[in-house]
Amino acid sequence: MNNEELEPGSPRPERNKWNLILGIIFIAYGSFRIYQNSQSPDAETFSFVLAIGFVLFGIYDLYKYFGPR
Repeated sequence: MNNEELEPGSPRPERNKWNLILGIIFIAYGSFRIYQNSQSPDAETFSFVLAIGFVLFGIYDLYKYFGPR
């Protein structure tokens, strides 16, 4: 959009619905895995890092969907 103001009457750019759907899925799955790993006495560090990565990527996807236009 080149940081230009939208004229009144011009159509707004559509948001990618996949960012919303995948963001919710990544946050839900990552949160589930963090919970599951926190309840396991022999959880690995890599599992925690991977689950936190899923949550962060989900937050990034939601930011892309709801973020400034």
